[in-house]
Amino acid sequence: MKVLIGFDGSEGAYDAVELGRRLARGESGEALLVNVLPYPGPLPVAYYLLGYEEAEWSHELFSGAASALAPLSVSWANYVGGSAAHILTDRAEEEHFDLMVVGSPHRGAVGRALLGSVAQGVLHGAPVPVAVAPRGYAKKDEGELRRIAVAYDGTPEAGQALDRAISLARQRAATIDLLTVATIPPPAPKLGGFRLDPQRRPGEVLEQGLAAVGADVESRGRELHGGSIPSALAAACEDADLLIIGSRQYGVFARVMIGSVSTEMIHSAPCPVLVVPRPGDEKEH
Repeated sequence: MKVLIGFDGSEGAYDAVELGRRLARGESGEALLVNVLPYPGPLPVAYYLLGYEEAEWSHELFSGAASALAPLSVSWANYVGGSAAHILTDRAEEEHFDLMVVGSPHRGAVGRALLGSVAQGVLHGAPVPVAVAPRGYAKKDEGELRRIAVAYDGTPEAGQALDRAISLARQRAATIDLLTVATIPPPAPKLGGFRLDPQRRPGEVLEQGLAAVGADVESRGRELHGGSIPSALAAACEDADLLIIGSRQYGVFARVMIGSVSTEMIHSAPCPVLVVPRPGDEKEH
């Protein structure tokens, strides 16, 4: 596994390191810690990588995080200028990382993630799954990932999320909670007025998802009611170690494209959230 972690030495950065460690636990591979420094001049410039001599000071910055990520092989890079989200996305694409991990700014409700500019940026166009750590995550003794929740509505995007959950559950002997929110379908336009768009029963959606999991992974389906979709999912994830959600289907490339539900979940979920890129057959040129 190749893990890319946004790291600036802050508490939120250490939350991201801890989440990356737990997601990669038991696997061999490598991790890259990326720090982005603001350009000191009066005008913005294209980003550039600092050489070792220019950033010799950074060994102390990264050493604790590198130790925490063992046994992964850890390297780090310091950039100056540009957007941190842009740099992380470029590195993920150019070097074929399997996962990107970011933390949240430390303000707001305890135990919840808040999207900062970096997290917001990578969650709109990253070519790999993006995991967001809630604030204070590094200080919690969470242990192994034993219960994985999946937001599932039967769409191809939800199928991508479920596939990722199945893979993780098999590696860690974890349980999958399949979560479907029962909602009233919105009116759909037609000639002469509006009609209610037909919607599959939540029970049918759960049956489809549970059948896809297979007998080798312990799983259960939960039909949620009441409140908004994000609030219902957040309440159902109180005991989860990870929530996996699919990216909305938008555009032609297989990238993360975060929609309103995903955004709300990252703000309100009491556990880490992993957003997987939407399925896509097109290749970017």
